Amino acid sequence: MNIFFAVNDTYAEQLCVSIVSVLENNKDEQFHFFILSRDFSLKSKQQVEKLKKKYKNWEISYICPDENLFKNLKLNIPYITIETYFRYVIADIAPKLDKVLYLDADLAVNGSLKNLWNIPLEGFYAAGVRDLCIEKEGHKAKIGFKEDDLYVNAGVLLLNLKKIREDNMVQKLFENTENLTGKIKYQDQDVINITFKNKIKEIDSIYNFTSENVRAERPKRKDAVVIHYTGQKKPWMKECRNKLKNVWQKYNKLNQEIQNKKIKVGLLIDEFFGGAKTAFGGYGFLARKYIAKYIPDEDIQIDVLLGKSKHKFWAQKFHEDNVDLYRIPRNNFLARRWLKKRNYDLYLSIELTSDFVLKHEPDANKRLILWIQDPRPKSAWEQTIDTMQSIKDPCFYNQKIYDTVHALAEQGRIKFISQGYSLNPLAIDLYNLPRNTPIQYLPNPVDIDFDFNFDITKKKKQIIFLGRLEAQKRCWLFCEVAKRMPEYEFYVLGQFFRYQNDNKRMLAPYMNGDIPNLHFVGHVDGEQKKKLIKESRILLSTAIWEGIPISWLEALSYGTVLVADLERENLAAQFGEFVGEISGDGFDGVEKFIPAVKKLMEDDALYAQKAKAAIDYIRQTHNITRFVTDLRNVIQEEATK
Repeated sequence: MNIFFAVNDTYAEQLCVSIVSVLENNKDEQFHFFILSRDFSLKSKQQVEKLKKKYKNWEISYICPDENLFKNLKLNIPYITIETYFRYVIADIAPKLDKVLYLDADLAVNGSLKNLWNIPLEGFYAAGVRDLCIEKEGHKAKIGFKEDDLYVNAGVLLLNLKKIREDNMVQKLFENTENLTGKIKYQDQDVINITFKNKIKEIDSIYNFTSENVRAERPKRKDAVVIHYTGQKKPWMKECRNKLKNVWQKYNKLNQEIQNKKIKVGLLIDEFFGGAKTAFGGYGFLARKYIAKYIPDEDIQIDVLLGKSKHKFWAQKFHEDNVDLYRIPRNNFLARRWLKKRNYDLYLSIELTSDFVLKHEPDANKRLILWIQDPRPKSAWEQTIDTMQSIKDPCFYNQKIYDTVHALAEQGRIKFISQGYSLNPLAIDLYNLPRNTPIQYLPNPVDIDFDFNFDITKKKKQIIFLGRLEAQKRCWLFCEVAKRMPEYEFYVLGQFFRYQNDNKRMLAPYMNGDIPNLHFVGHVDGEQKKKLIKESRILLSTAIWEGIPISWLEALSYGTVLVADLERENLAAQFGEFVGEISGDGFDGVEKFIPAVKKLMEDDALYAQKAKAAIDYIRQTHNITRFVTDLRNVIQEEATK
């Protein structure tokens, strides 16, 4: 069913109530709503879109008719706006539709519209309900109608667009409106009745049960399908005395429940940057410092799901930074029961490191938003990471999880977003996806200090390493560069976490103080971290494999440029120096870093050019406002599918 409304922005709430009433009583039908408005705001559209939280059997289009068409049409009823004339042009703006239902927004549908929709219209321009108020006040004689001529209320009209177009009646409506100015009382309603005279089919009053019908046809109240609250006193006003105002209030209450219901998102992650005694990793940093911090609002709730509880029969609950974190019961039955009770609307994952939650989600229609961060297909391990010999982090390649993602994609239950275009081919390979799989770009955010002024900042001739002290980061190469370049200060910002014994053994020769310009600062955060980044000229990245490290983006936001042995999004080449890939343990490639570091340290003009370009890029692409807007929109869209 194609249903048209004509409203202005002040009527958004009433429109929502009308749509709710239609959908609540017609759950087996499919609807396309068309909203005719000149000023319907984004906020109002979002209000309407929230109805998709509950109802899935509809779509909507917003159309702004050309206001110039109506500039000569006069208004003479104080509480009615220019939108009332928009119904004139429905036949023209919907050329592919032969029949539509027009509804005013000050009504509630309290039953099935199927019989109304199926009324045959052959030979008629429209079908409508006799207006009892007009009959009562004797208005028809004033516009040349006989006592028994049909005059309908124009708030509910089943329109035969095909015949209206064939007989050029749109133009006739405009002509009559201008010609009858000053001679009619009820504006477009009078014009429609005059223009369509003898070509309007009368239908039962239950399909447009006006305030006058409520008074005059008491026995029909219980059967009314469309209750139209005509007059100035509406059911959302205290002074309204309409005996059926409770019907509108019922659907208003339902609308308010939908509007106020938050989208519950389960964030699937195995670390929360130290929260709940988890690791200090990049995924956890994103989860804690950005998603959990900025995304929740009056519409969205984020719960962090850290995987299995250490207990078999009950969940563990933590609370960090105003967000609830859970480890769900290990028992399969109780895990499913716990998830059923929580009833998340959808899941969001930064990559996917465990399928435990998804495997036990009892609703097979729940959707997943997968944020591609660091996809590592088998070739990445075999051809790159596994070339390390002295030490390597254990391989976490997990085909079972990747098959889960593939299955979700085949079922149409997954939305892919990606922090970088260069990662998309890797993700397509990892998850065995079709090459044309849609992947939305959603770059990582950075907490940008917009007060930072590069031109007055005194950068020191120092280099930083920023990351966990784990094998793939190859911090020992950073130390080797420090040993060869005693003229500069080198700072290691990070700590050991996983596989500490092996990693400490690898770095032990560098931590005994024999390299005076090498400083191990440990894990830093907040102002101390910012200070070290601001003061440094270069971030040296020695990892054998990375996604797009948050540390890179943080450094670039302060004009701290990159020297790196891997490339993502062309960041190193644009905003620093890319020295070429260095495989294995990397000792034989240390010398590649030396000229790159010297170049950026000694060529002040080149350094300043790259630093300023980096700052501009980060501020435009990785600002929090863009991130919040884009991710909230993705969540809203996925929650309504």
